[in-house]
Amino acid sequence: MRELLVFKEKIKRFVGKNDAFIMPILKFTLTFLALLRINGQIGYRAKIASFPITLVVALAGSFLPLNLTLVILALIILVHLSALSLECAALVAALFLVMFLMYFRFSSKDSVAGILTPLSFAFKIPYVIPVSMGLVGTPSSMVSVGCGAVVYHVLHYISTHKDAVGSFSVLEGEKSEKIVGIKTLVDGILNNKAMFVFVASFAITVLVVYLIRRLSIPYCWQIAIVAGAIICFLVTAVANSALKGGVSMGGAFAGTIVSIILNIILQYFCFDLDYNRTEKVQFEDDEYYYYVKAVPKNTIKIKEKAPAKPVEKRSKASSILKPARPASFKRPVRPQAQEPAGESRARNAVRTNAANAARRSAQGQSSEK
Repeated sequence: MRELLVFKEKIKRFVGKNDAFIMPILKFTLTFLALLRINGQIGYRAKIASFPITLVVALAGSFLPLNLTLVILALIILVHLSALSLECAALVAALFLVMFLMYFRFSSKDSVAGILTPLSFAFKIPYVIPVSMGLVGTPSSMVSVGCGAVVYHVLHYISTHKDAVGSFSVLEGEKSEKIVGIKTLVDGILNNKAMFVFVASFAITVLVVYLIRRLSIPYCWQIAIVAGAIICFLVTAVANSALKGGVSMGGAFAGTIVSIILNIILQYFCFDLDYNRTEKVQFEDDEYYYYVKAVPKNTIKIKEKAPAKPVEKRSKASSILKPARPASFKRPVRPQAQEPAGESRARNAVRTNAANAARRSAQGQSSEK
């Protein structure tokens, strides 16, 4: 356990010191994966889907706000769809407009969820995002998670029915055929039962997880993770059975297990408390009496190593000229030079005469007084 705490504190310190470099790298990776997914699913314009353009847009996304990155990704989707069908691009643009109005009104701070939710469907782990947003977000996060689910299913429908979607764009002279084609596209999106199953289950999961993790009970985050994952699975099963959405329940069960594991790791880094050291404090002021329960965080202090002193390196020439002395070596004591006896007697006589003169002068001054 101590090793895990040390590992967590080292990661926190590393991220805190290098935040200016880590955040652009994460944003670049997120934007790059989203572009790869868009180009692989509906990459109908080869120039826009080329690797240099993808790399340039991802590099720009690493320095731009994520909300602006969302808008750029939406514009790229519309450019690809315009190559397939202008009518299809117009319908998706209207859908994006409605979703952006809802998103910027209620959950403009959850731009990460808007990008991660379609990617989670691509990586077959969609049940992780609603539980995660319930832990770190607010009830309005259900809007961003729901919009992400809608975007994925709309693009998935268009990519799997591109022949039917693109066929009516060539019938420019027959308006009735165009209307029939547009109606077919709208019906195909609205009759996508799986989309409504996921939107309903994700919205309920975000709300349930948020309400449980806000409770003042021990291990509230762990309880919220397990309860939210189970609720997500049950709501998905019930809605899928009622709407006949065709969602795989085996995949839903596996996704629930993966969701619990990944969100427990998230909880360990975001909200790890030591409930064994819980304290209850009571104090008052002039108007109120306070009952406070304090739960300390599970942390550990890491001592930083003092910088090592630089070691002086000796050159080969100095090591040859001045070989190392053995431990038993003692420097010989130099004998002091002895001065001649005549000089020492003369120096002593001078000192004696000076002392006698000082004594006589002192006596003479005292007699005068």
